[in-house]
Amino acid sequence: MNPLQYTSEEMFSSTELIRKSKMVFDKLNKKEIEKAIILRDGKPSFMLLDFESYEKIMKEYLQGKTRPLANRKEIVITEEPIKEKTVQKEVKKLEELNEKDLEEALAQIDE
Repeated sequence: MNPLQYTSEEMFSSTELIRKSKMVFDKLNKKEIEKAIILRDGKPSFMLLDFESYEKIMKEYLQGKTRPLANRKEIVITEEPIKEKTVQKEVKKLEELNEKDLEEALAQIDE
């Protein structure tokens, strides 16, 4: 069954349902239609299913509900505070720089 999708042959006004209920029930039983959407004031209000379809939906729902959490695919979004770093600056003249200072500077840039 396609969720929230229905065709024009599955749509019936509430007045039509009252007048032709046997025809609607027969179509559902014979699997001519999957479901019957009942319109009130031109908008979908109710859905009729044959009992087999209802049972199938409920079994799938209950299986999903009782499945262990480890087997479920869930996305969890957590917000972690951003850690701020303070960088201490040492001002040295170009003549005072040595190889160790340059390696430390490159390491800081890589971080």
